[in-house]
Amino acid sequence: MLPTITLGNLPIHTFGLFFGLAYLTAIGLTIYFGRQEKILPDQVLDLAIYVIIFSVIGARLFYVIGLWHYFWQNPWEIVMVQNGGIVYLGGLLAGFLTVVVYSKLKNINLLKMLDSMAPGLALAYAIGRLGCFFNGCCFGLPTTLPWGIVFPKGSLADFYCPEQHLHPTQLYAAGLGLLAFIGLALIYRRKSFDGQIIYWWIIYYTLYRFVIEFFRFSPIHWAGLTPSQWLAALILGATLAGAYYFRRQRV
Repeated sequence: MLPTITLGNLPIHTFGLFFGLAYLTAIGLTIYFGRQEKILPDQVLDLAIYVIIFSVIGARLFYVIGLWHYFWQNPWEIVMVQNGGIVYLGGLLAGFLTVVVYSKLKNINLLKMLDSMAPGLALAYAIGRLGCFFNGCCFGLPTTLPWGIVFPKGSLADFYCPEQHLHPTQLYAAGLGLLAFIGLALIYRRKSFDGQIIYWWIIYYTLYRFVIEFFRFSPIHWAGLTPSQWLAALILGATLAGAYYFRRQRV
């Protein structure tokens, strides 16, 4: 774990550093794929400003709600995003709504915009989870597997699971995010209809997230499942229903 690095006398939070790299990666790849969709780089850059603001708010909000018993007693930490603690699904939903509104206002084809964003989201997710690993958040459950990791004193992982070998779920996520990026980039070469790329990213991510939650630590469970699993199932169901509806409309 490496929560901070020092450049001269300037401490830099690795979580924020990787988050920034992920953000820039997503923008660059969206511009690249957006050119294939006739979306202007300036439109991507304008949208990126709104997406980052509302995605961070949404991701943090979902995290705070899930640990409200803690933040109720420590309200000043709600805004301390640099210390880690975001829910990607919350950011994804908030970002999605932002894209919908922006595309509507700017008269941009929504599905083309979402397709251009999907590969960048996948790679950005992989990079961001590396930040989680170095920060010691988003950790897994105890394991006896040889690659289990003991996080050092002072980390969030050590607070909940002191001196235990844990699943490095952050690294699982990073690896699977990289595979998703490669897969989406390959699918893009044979794209046959608008919405195809974002469809596969949502299907992949929600299925992955539902499964990995069984290996990831969560202090909150509802009817045996974590909040993220319930949200992933809801998004997956809505996506499949929407795809079925639009397919029937084209017939």
